[in-house]
Formats: sequence, structure tokens, C-alpha cells
Amino acid sequence: MDDSVPLRVAAHEYGIKLDRLRRAAWQGRLQARQLGNQWLVTRPEVERFLRDGGREPDSASGSIQPERTTRARVIAVAVPKGGTGKTTTTLNLGAAMAEQGRRVLLVDLDPQGSLSLALGIRPQEVEHTIYSALKYFLSTYESQIETAIQPTGAGVDLIPSNIRLNVANAELTIAPQGELILQKLLAPVLSHYDTILIDTLPYLGILVLNALVAAQSVLIPLETEYLATESVTLMLEQIQFMRRSGLNPDLSIAGILLTQTDNRTVMGRQVAEYARREFGTRVPVFETSIKRSVRFPESQAVGKSILQYEPAGEGARAYRALAKEVWNAPR
Repeated sequence: MDDSVPLRVAAHEYGIKLDRLRRAAWQGRLQARQLGNQWLVTRPEVERFLRDGGREPDSASGSIQPERTTRARVIAVAVPKGGTGKTTTTLNLGAAMAEQGRRVLLVDLDPQGSLSLALGIRPQEVEHTIYSALKYFLSTYESQIETAIQPTGAGVDLIPSNIRLNVANAELTIAPQGELILQKLLAPVLSHYDTILIDTLPYLGILVLNALVAAQSVLIPLETEYLATESVTLMLEQIQFMRRSGLNPDLSIAGILLTQTDNRTVMGRQVAEYARREFGTRVPVFETSIKRSVRFPESQAVGKSILQYEPAGEGARAYRALAKEVWNAPR
């Protein structure tokens, strides 16, 4: 009979900090297994862990944690313009991938914490965030990113953010190789996920630069209005800079995603046609587009993905289709 319990329950029962058990599970010092996005552990294993002072179990005993050799595909959702649907896409694309059986981690790299809020997390009440992980790394040059990872009701894990991330701009600018910090932070958890999606700020700076260094590809949301196309051009120039400078010579473009589309208006149709014609000959443009809908802000207001809020709705269907396009695209 399986007597496994969630790590949170074990931490409470044995009077241990949850972060300590979670970190030990990531590092293999505690035999644990994942069910969905939740870590499970047996009480005898927790007692063994405490008795042995946190050392790894004997190899003869075997580990019930599945061996993983694949590394996550890291995708930055980025464009230097607000209101394009970066957070909406990060959340719902991640939820759709998780629904399709992928292990997904979302990284909130915006000091506004919009992604965290959209997943029902109050940033001001969170002790461990992307900023606390950055701060710890800058003082020790060791990653403890796993302490900031939280499971969510949307089926994805999240590294939350809050307003303190604003301070990181100055700290990363003066740090040695400051543009590489996020890449180094995420390195220990790459084998635990199939996809890592990074939600970014609506402008180019050191935090977005970190996202572009850490990523293998960039998904560029394009709101279907005329002024938005220039921001895509700027993003494409930034990606070219990343390649030529050697900061990320293999950075690719996952695709341009048309968002907040409205085919009922002449302008909406014209911008969509222009974007496919102007950019489609140079970079991928996803067949899937995301229509403007009040359901997206409604779902985020109650801390849910669109797949939870309206699973049979048009928005949920669109993000399921996008998840398949992204996953099946050339790597």
C-alpha cells in the first residue's frame, strides 16, 4: 500500500521547513516522486533523511524518483510593448501544454507580478520570488531557484515575482556577467521540465536581456494594431544582436503570435494581413491567432487560466492549438 504524502504534509508533521524538503527532493537527497506538479514522499523516507542528516540514500536502496535526461525548452515571451498579451499568452500557453501532458514551469520576470496575480498568488505575501533567488545568487553564486518554485491550480509550476524585482535592474547591471544570471539560476531545474516559459517586461533592459540569454527561442506577441508592428521589428533587431554579439548565437524565433485580433473590423483584418505578409517571409507566423475577448481578463481576475475558466470556449481552444504548434515547431 502506498503511504506517500505531499511534501507540505510531511514538513508539517515532522516540523521541517518545506523549502528544505523541496530542495532535497530536487537534488536527489530525498527519495521522492512527482505526481503531476506535486512532490510525494513516504514517512519512512523522511525519517531516513532526518536520521542521515540529509545525505543521499544508499544506491542499493534505489530511488523512486524517475530519471530524466531531457532538458527543458526555454521560451521567452517578449516584445517591447505593453498590452500585447505577453502575460495572457505565457499563462494560457503553459496551461495548455500542461493539459497535453507536458511538465511546465512559468517564470514571472516582470516586477508588476501580473503573471503571479493571474495565477492567484499575492506577490506581496510571497517570501521566495525570482528576486530573492537573484539576490541569493549574486551573494553566493549558487542557485537555489527551487525554493521559489510554487505549484499552481493551473497545472503549471511558477516562479513568482513582486515589486522588489525593480531593484534587480541596478544590481544586475553592475554584477559580473549580469546578463547571464537567469540562465545560471535555471540550470539546475532544466531536467525537471519539458518547457519553461518566461514572461517579460514591455521594454528592453537587463531583465529582458537575461531572458533572451536563458532562452532557446522567443515567442513574439503582436497585437493587431498598426503601431504594434514597429515593436516587432525592434524585437527582431534585438534577436539579431543576441546572435551577432555571441550572447546567444543560437537564439531562434518560435514565431509571431497575432493577439487581440478582431476580424469584424477593417483595421483588424488589414493589420493581420500586413503582419503575415511583412514578417511571414522572414520568420514563422503562427497559424493560430488569439481573438480579443473579455474572458481573458475575467479568468485572470479569479486566478485561473482560460482553460479552467471556460474550458470549451474559443480562447481555450485557441491556446490548445497554439500549444501543439509551438511543441511541433522545428527546434
